[in-house]
Amino acid sequence: MSGMSVYIEASFDTAAPDGPGESLVQWFRAAWVQLFEELVEAEAKGGGEVVSRAHVTQHIDDSPRRFPRVGETWKQFEEGLAMFPWAADILFLSYRGELSELGRTSSYHALGEGSMWRASASVGVDAPDDAESCAGLVDFLHAALDASNPAFGRIEWRNFNELTNLDAVLRRKKRTSLRESRQFLRGYAWATVCPAELAARLGGAAALESSGAFHRVVPLRAGGVLLQASETLGGYTDQVMERVFEALAPVLPPGEPRPDPAFPHMRFVPRDAAGVR
Repeated sequence: MSGMSVYIEASFDTAAPDGPGESLVQWFRAAWVQLFEELVEAEAKGGGEVVSRAHVTQHIDDSPRRFPRVGETWKQFEEGLAMFPWAADILFLSYRGELSELGRTSSYHALGEGSMWRASASVGVDAPDDAESCAGLVDFLHAALDASNPAFGRIEWRNFNELTNLDAVLRRKKRTSLRESRQFLRGYAWATVCPAELAARLGGAAALESSGAFHRVVPLRAGGVLLQASETLGGYTDQVMERVFEALAPVLPPGEPRPDPAFPHMRFVPRDAAGVR
């Protein structure tokens, strides 16, 4: 088991058909069953080398309700998620030699009045060129979002910043990006979730698949589409990224991107999406 190297993020709003609480349940359940399967098994074997901790904070001013070894209290943890808490978190730790984080998934209200919230996960992948491991990441995101009609989602390799690549290089404020997420796609990455409204403007899943820009196009049952750029994280070259940018340009925010010294590792195509025909 490696340290964390992959960052996965999704944003939701009130368009979730079964409500935000159920979307959180699905996100955390998919993380527990699929994304963290090896960590869950390692903790179950005992010995204390891997341990899990979780908490649910129902309101911003509340003290968190804690769940040590959350697998033993999973039912109570899900009940807390179903109530659409202000924040929730699962963390896997290793005490082998020194304390280290092995995996995490969390959520919190991203905008006031519960109008939008954000979920994320971090996990280790030993080899970015391993097709099976990379497919598992996309399968997790599919399972986690299939019933939620998400506003956005992405999978990044060693980029754990909450700002998307476009938010950073277009100097867009995160709150603006979130509020406009069904008007403009917030960014693009190795895997990108495009909401239903924007996927329709691009011609739908069939048109995106026929574009040839993506290795895999997965329609989401409740709305939106999951786009995998290349078979592996390591295969997400600048040439592949260029194809993704051109395919998504009609729904990307306009503006001339400029590198930001504060975010030197952001990958982006240095072109204004408005100029793509």
